Order: sequence, then structure tokens, then C-alpha cells
Amino acid sequence: MEKPAPLRSVDPESNPIEDSTAQSPGLSAIVRKCAGTARGGAMMLDPKKRSQQLNGPMVHRDIRTETTYTPTETVDRTYTDALGNGDHTPDHAQPTQDIRSQVRHWGDSQGQEEQNAAITQEETSVIKEPFSIRRVRKSKGNKLTAMLQVRNERGRYLEEVLHDLSEFVDEIVIVDDASTDGTPDLCKAYPKVVRLEVLEKPLFAEEWRLRNTLWQAAAGTHPDWLLSVDADELYSSEAKKAIRTLINQEYADWFAFRFYDMWGGRTHYREDDLWCLHKRHTASLVRYMPGYPYFYPQQNHHVPRLPLSCNVLPGVSTELKVQHLGWAGSLEDRVRKYLRYKRIDPSGEWGNLAHYESILDPEPRLIPWKEGP
Repeated sequence: MEKPAPLRSVDPESNPIEDSTAQSPGLSAIVRKCAGTARGGAMMLDPKKRSQQLNGPMVHRDIRTETTYTPTETVDRTYTDALGNGDHTPDHAQPTQDIRSQVRHWGDSQGQEEQNAAITQEETSVIKEPFSIRRVRKSKGNKLTAMLQVRNERGRYLEEVLHDLSEFVDEIVIVDDASTDGTPDLCKAYPKVVRLEVLEKPLFAEEWRLRNTLWQAAAGTHPDWLLSVDADELYSSEAKKAIRTLINQEYADWFAFRFYDMWGGRTHYREDDLWCLHKRHTASLVRYMPGYPYFYPQQNHHVPRLPLSCNVLPGVSTELKVQHLGWAGSLEDRVRKYLRYKRIDPSGEWGNLAHYESILDPEPRLIPWKEGP
């Protein structure tokens, strides 16, 4: 089996978003402990003894789980009719398209029960109210806009991500969460960045407000489709080639992908009971419809990347891949993120404490990455 790329050292000062944890006296001690445990062969944590205890009303099983809020094929059409979509043609009646060989409906996959419980009765009542929403569905000429929220990303992956996005999207909208390292100047260097909003005070501790700010900024550029991207995500070549086919159609309003947590490099991704994001789908591409009541759940952390109200819209889950590089750095980098999660969510109100602890596993199960199917 191909071994992961050697871990590179990272200057604790290189990512000011984590300065408060990077300066923690516990950082070097934890790094030494992890490294020593790995050499000694004794596991710090026994995966078999980890519980799946979840706390809070909107808790996710993974640190960066993006709740897809994906509807099933049997979605109640009274919702879409109330949105002024009386002429909607059911998915099964649409002409077959090339991309159909690469996608499958969420209704055929596991996890349906979790998705059905995503929206409360109060939230769905909000969806039913408007009757004058302008539904825009075009089979060609759709403008694709990527939207990102960033903070202190200089020297990490943002430049590569922006270069990659510039190859297949039409425009890019960015909200900078009060960076102190010159990240906004980096963003300005890319011609496809048509809107850059720089916040004076960070909203990181209130992620739902930050997500909403980004959504409003992107909506103000009159997009046809929005692609929600993090500053450490790269879409596969297959996904980039397929994306125009995905958006230039009239039967689906969102698409979901498989996200892989790359670990210690770009040659392997992590897979175990607590790290299995790629085994389900994450919706990150959505059609923008002016007047539709978009809203996010009021959570301080682990907020879904797309508005909660997208759940009632028809969509498709694909087998197209996305690399998440957030864990691909050095051991020191992962320890800093571990300390930050423990600082902002010490009781596991927004996430899974066992999952936080698993970040420090010295010998995680790694699977070789393959670009294709």
C-alpha cells in the first residue's frame, strides 16, 4: 500500500485563526504524546470503546459533517406547488441525460430517516407561505457562482482553491471573517472574485450569522447556481467536467457530492467509525431562486453550508468526489485544530466529543485516494 506523504512541519504562527490555541502550552506536549504513543504501539484511544453520544438539538456525528438536508423522491409536492411550481414535471418523466449514469437519488440511499427529521413543523410552515416566488429553471446559459467564507488562509490552501475554482465557475464571492494576515489581498488577485466583503469583527463564534452573511453577499450578484466551497476543498476532475451538465437542466434544484477527509497528505483519506463523511452525501450546489425563503439554523458551530429550507426542493446525490484538505497537514496542524474544537465546544454541545478525541489517533485507518470511481 502506498504510504502517505511525509508530514510537514507547520509554523504555529502561520494560521492566526488558531493563534489562541497555537500558543497553548499544551500543544507541544500533545504532539510529543501522540508521536511517542505511535512509536510505542499503544493506542491512546480504543475505537471500540468510543460512544456515539450526541448532545444538543442539531448535533452532527462528524466534526465537519455538512447536513445535506436532502429530500427523498417522495417529497411532498404541495410544498413545490405552493412555491409557484405547478408546471413542475416529476424527475422520472424528464428526458434521460448523460449525467444520469453518474447519479442516484437520495431516496435510494441510507440515512433517509435522518434527512426526514431535519426540518421541524414550524420551519416547514415558513416554506408554505409565499405564493409569488419566481422560480427560475433554465436548461442552458446558467451562471455558476462559488461562495467562500475565509479567515487567515494565507500560506494554506486558499490560493490553490481559488485557482482551481477559476477554471470552472463564472464568478466567486468571498466574505473575509476579519483576517489579520492579508488574506483579502490574496483574494483580490483573482479576476473572477467579483465581490469581497471584509468584516471588521469576526463572526466565527456565531457561524450561522457568518453563513447568512455569505449567502446574502452571493445572492446580491444575481447568480443562477451557487456552489458553497470551503477554503480547503478541491473538486475532482470528473466533478468539474460534469458540473455544467448538472446545472443546465430543469429537474433538480440541488446536487450533493461525496467529500473525502484527506489525512496527513493527499494520497490517503481517513475511514473508520467516526470518519466516514464520504459514505454519505453533502449538498453543496444549489439553484438560486429569487424570493425563496432561505434560512440557516441558529447554531454557533457546524452549520450546514446550504440553507435549511433547501431541504424541500428536489435534488440529486451524485458519486462525484471532493477532497477536503483540512486534515491533510502536519500533526501539529491537527493538534491545533483539536485544541480549538475543545476550546469552542468543551461540552460537545455542537459536535461529538469522541470525534474530537479521535483527531489525536496516532495510527488512523487510511485508504488510498483514487481520483476516479
